[in-house]
Amino acid sequence: MKQVVYIDEIFIVNLVMNLTALWLTSRFSGNRTSSFRMTTAAAVGCIYAVSIFFPGWQMALHLGLKLSVAVVMLVITFGLISLKQLLKQMAYFLLASFAVGGVAVGLDYLLANTLIMQPDNQSVIGGFNKWTSLVLTVLIVFITGKWGAAMWFKRIQQASHKVPLTVSLWGKEVCVPALLDTGNQLTDPLSQRPVIIVEFDALQPALPDKIVEMFANQQAQDGSRMMLALADTPYAKRLRLIPFKSVGQENGMLLGIYPDVVVIRHGGKSHIYKDVVVGIYNHQLSPESTYKALLHPQLLAS
Repeated sequence: MKQVVYIDEIFIVNLVMNLTALWLTSRFSGNRTSSFRMTTAAAVGCIYAVSIFFPGWQMALHLGLKLSVAVVMLVITFGLISLKQLLKQMAYFLLASFAVGGVAVGLDYLLANTLIMQPDNQSVIGGFNKWTSLVLTVLIVFITGKWGAAMWFKRIQQASHKVPLTVSLWGKEVCVPALLDTGNQLTDPLSQRPVIIVEFDALQPALPDKIVEMFANQQAQDGSRMMLALADTPYAKRLRLIPFKSVGQENGMLLGIYPDVVVIRHGGKSHIYKDVVVGIYNHQLSPESTYKALLHPQLLAS
């Protein structure tokens, strides 16, 4: 039984798959390139894929040649780059290729409704439209690349901006994960000291019992009354009210405290600050609890 191979179909399918994999590589690696470069590189990959079906070209299946073609495609797409960058791009490209191929195979099995027995007793799936499968593959990969890459970079950015923070209050210390937040521009209106926002639950072990009790009884919602209630305490001189805005609260007030000291570990160094204010926030800062404090960008600007 003769097998018929349609070279034009192989070329078109591989062109789309290669182009999709290269686009996904560009999205997740963060290296932008032109559509012309990606299309040219995808076409080179197609020529290689088609050559496999010519008699005497079985050597094209050699692993070394496959990797060499992949390198050529990446150089065409992203230009001449360092070896380290090339290896990084190669890793992204291989993962993207596996992902695209996996989606395509998965859709083939999902859409198939026929099992065909070949003369060599091997079974293959059928009963599906390969063009429908191809379009769905591109659509799924596009959605993943469009929004998945954005989430990926957001996570990476947050991870790179997260630092350990140690707050010392009245001789007690708490250590919390903090996020360097460029949107946190809070300062003490009187001293102009930058404000570090810390969740109450994270800061509670270092707080005086009187302050903990007031937060537990929801008395912290009225900042003025809270300051009056704490006016005769030994720690009143270190307390401040910090005006702030948040979602659903236009004119909020944070109870601020002058700490003994705060230590931020960043870049392999410990940065010690005394001229700051620690603002107590009685809610959760991160929905996933990945950080418990927000740093003022001024603190690590140097």
